[in-house]
Amino acid sequence: IKIYTEFVTEFLKQCVCREDKFLVKDFLLKSINDNFDYQDIDIRFKTNNNSCMNINKHINQNIMFLTFKTVNIFTTIDTRINRSSSEQNDMIENEFWNMISLLELVLAHNKLEEPQSIHNISYFTEQIYKEVQLNYPKLNISDEEIENVSKLATIHDIGKLFTPYEILNKKGKLTKDEMDIIKKHPLNGANMALKLPKCGKASKLVQYAYNICLYHHERYDGQGYPKGLIGDEIPLCAQVVGLADAYDALISERPYKRKINHGEAVRMIVNGECGSFSPKVILSFIIASMNKTWIEKVSK
Repeated sequence: IKIYTEFVTEFLKQCVCREDKFLVKDFLLKSINDNFDYQDIDIRFKTNNNSCMNINKHINQNIMFLTFKTVNIFTTIDTRINRSSSEQNDMIENEFWNMISLLELVLAHNKLEEPQSIHNISYFTEQIYKEVQLNYPKLNISDEEIENVSKLATIHDIGKLFTPYEILNKKGKLTKDEMDIIKKHPLNGANMALKLPKCGKASKLVQYAYNICLYHHERYDGQGYPKGLIGDEIPLCAQVVGLADAYDALISERPYKRKINHGEAVRMIVNGECGSFSPKVILSFIIASMNKTWIEKVSK
């Protein structure tokens, strides 16, 4: 159904019990005029008294996300006791990664990231992280950390969903006011990350996502944003994703710039033309970017 009001009508008809219809209709159709906000509501299904649904709404004047999550209602204490915590954690972790996949689709659909760029940022992050792990064992970086951060690198710019398209796609130089708006996207993205499913293992994943979204534009000398963090005040995951993002931006064509070749992009990163990065991360990037597979990947 392409028209939202038709979807609401059909959803109420097929899914929502009679007692909840007016409440749910008001929730789905009500708009919020000013700053983005989060709301949720629990509803009962029309035909199944043992299940309910939680609807989460994240809305601002530019865009709205609705998440529909079914929840079984456990009717006996025995059922609650017998359900293991590990099963619950697995369910929440699966839900977390499903949300990440959805956010990647939203980024691609809104043309905030090209599908190839989404794949590339994950690859660059993984290769740099592996070199950091190999060359600096005292950091105690696990394979699991590398895998999770690499997968989460794809949503580092999710906060740009709240940035006007005309600013993101402007071909000329941004004004100070426009740049101030751009600089809000890390905080917007971090706020979204905090709304991802979290419990048990997923709590660590949410922390990675939050750090990546909020700090990927921080720079080692304190000249980044939004916090102006210095040195290793910047979480390592954000340092690596930040460098991978800077490199990917250089080798990609954007409305405001031409595509730069691999060698020139590496030179610019090393020379600090994209901001200051940790010596550890820079060295790891140099080694990783010399890999034949990396070069072939970006030369296509």
